[in-house]
Amino acid sequence: MRSMRYYGCLTVLMLAASHPAAFGQGYEWLDAALPERSFDFGTVARGSQLRHAFPVVNRGTQDIKILEWRTKCGCTDVKAGAKTIPPGTQTTVEVTVDTTRFLGHKPSGLTLIFESPSYVQVDLNTSCYIRGDIVTSPGQLDFGIVRRSSTPPTTSLNLTYAGGRPDWAVTAMHTQTDRIEATFREAGRSPEGHPVYTLSASLKSSVPNGYVKDEVTLETNEGEKIPISVVANVQGAVAVTPAIVNFGQVKPGQSVTKTVLVRSDKPFSITKLATTKDDLQTDDQAKGPQAVHQVKLTLKAPADPGAFHSVMTVKTDIPDEPEAVLKAFATVGP
Repeated sequence: MRSMRYYGCLTVLMLAASHPAAFGQGYEWLDAALPERSFDFGTVARGSQLRHAFPVVNRGTQDIKILEWRTKCGCTDVKAGAKTIPPGTQTTVEVTVDTTRFLGHKPSGLTLIFESPSYVQVDLNTSCYIRGDIVTSPGQLDFGIVRRSSTPPTTSLNLTYAGGRPDWAVTAMHTQTDRIEATFREAGRSPEGHPVYTLSASLKSSVPNGYVKDEVTLETNEGEKIPISVVANVQGAVAVTPAIVNFGQVKPGQSVTKTVLVRSDKPFSITKLATTKDDLQTDDQAKGPQAVHQVKLTLKAPADPGAFHSVMTVKTDIPDEPEAVLKAFATVGP
C-alpha cells in the first residue's frame, strides 16, 4: 500500500510539471506574450556581432515576470529590457551572438523562464550561417557612448574577402532605418591579395536618446546579403530619473503622487510638460533655471478597471535638445 501511494504521488508531481494548466496555472497568455520565438540571421561574416530583440508583450491583466534565462551557447549574451512587464506594456529580450569562433551553420539562443502568470520555460532560438571567407574587424559598427554635438559621430569597420572568386565584390548597401548614414568603398588589398572594404557610418541629429540599434546590409555579386549590426548609446543633455514609474495597484478614483528628477549638467528651464492621458497630471516644483528640477506626478486613477499607461514628455530651453520621456504605468482594480 505504501508503494502504491508513493507511485501515485510521483505520477501527480510529473503531471503538474508537464501540464501546469491542469492545476490552475494556465499558460494561454504565452502565445500573445511571445509573438516571435525564432530568428534566422541568414549568411553572416565571421567575426560579426549579431543582435536580435525578441518582443515580450503583456496583453493580459496581471504582471508578466521573467525569473531568469539560460543561454544555449557560450557565444550568446542576453539582456532583458525589464524583468517585470505590467499589463498593457512590453519589453524586449535582446540576444547577441559572437561569430568569431565558429564556421558554417550555427544554432543558438536561450531558454526564457517565466515565474508569472505561471511558471513556464520557453526556447527562443536563433540561427545563422557563418562564412569563413568573409571576415569583419571589428564585429559591428559601435559608436559607444555618444554626447549630442554639432559634429555627427562616425565609426567604421573593415570587411575582408578571403575566398577563391577573383571578381568577388560588394555591389550594394542599404540601412535598416534613416537614423544613420553609411558608405562603403574598396580600401585596397590584404597582404594575401584579398579585397578589403571599409564600411563607415554616422549618426543623424534626429536619432533619439538612449540605446540605438540599427543594421546595415551589404549585398554581394554572389547574391548574398551580409548584415552588420550598428549600436550606440546616445546621451542627451537632459535626463529623467527614474525614466519608468509604476504606481502599482490603485483603486478607481484614487490619487497617488510620485516625484521624479529632471536633471542636466547646466541650469535649464522646463518650457513644457505634457502627458498622453489627462489622468496623469504634472507640476514642476522648481520654477526658473535649475540644474535639477523636481517634477511631481499625480495619478488620479480612472473609473474603468484594467491596465493604465501614459507617457510624459519634457521640453526644455536647451537648443536642439529633443524631448525627454518618462513612461508611467498602473493597474486599476478593486
